[in-house]
Amino acid sequence: MKINSIDSTHFKSLGSAVKNIKNAAADSFAKIDNVGEGTNIALDFLGKAILVPATIMIVSKEDKEKKEYSALKNPVAAVFQLMMEAPILIAGSNFVGKLANKGALDKAGSGISYNENLYRDKFILSVKNAAREDENFKTVSDGLLEKLNKKGFGKNLRDDFYDIIEQTSAGTKESLKKSLKDYDTVHKRLYHLQNRVCFVAAIALTPLLCKAEDYFFPKIMNLIKPNKRPSSRKRITLQHFRAQTAKGGLDD
Repeated sequence: MKINSIDSTHFKSLGSAVKNIKNAAADSFAKIDNVGEGTNIALDFLGKAILVPATIMIVSKEDKEKKEYSALKNPVAAVFQLMMEAPILIAGSNFVGKLANKGALDKAGSGISYNENLYRDKFILSVKNAAREDENFKTVSDGLLEKLNKKGFGKNLRDDFYDIIEQTSAGTKESLKKSLKDYDTVHKRLYHLQNRVCFVAAIALTPLLCKAEDYFFPKIMNLIKPNKRPSSRKRITLQHFRAQTAKGGLDD
């Protein structure tokens, strides 16, 4: 039997389209600055508040009352999680950052520093020194330094600095690269430390978060749908009916 209705080029074009979508998504995600615990909390909130309830309502084969109960529980859980984890992320990050920028987290002789402000100031000074000898470099670097002061440091800005450093004279290029690399290394080190601390704190709060959900959710459901609960009574199948009848009656 010969099948000639399927053209392999359709599969090739489909595979190429899927690959292009995957590459575009990966490129877009790679361009996002500061992907860390804050991004994780935001994505988790959106998933619980929107995607999970929608999936339950569409896919679940339970009766309407049970589906609504399960679907509504996820947004409530997401709100409580956001209310508890977001303040921890902000307060925890600020606390760790202040300690680090005072040098309190650096160990003498270890060669490892978390003092981002120190290396930031060193890098800015090296850029300004190089700008004194190159007017074109000064014009471009002033704009990037302004972005650094307003928006903070990230990989997009780092790449922009590397691009303009490549255009400087050989005498200053290597020293600028080293200064930028040192700043970038300390920035990443501090950022990861802040995220680890906040992640551990969020895990420690999980039991309290579960308690809050269990306590408040029934009350919230009473406000939305008073005196209604999903039925917990078992469904009686024909097989179960026959077995229980043979025993002399149905169980509860």
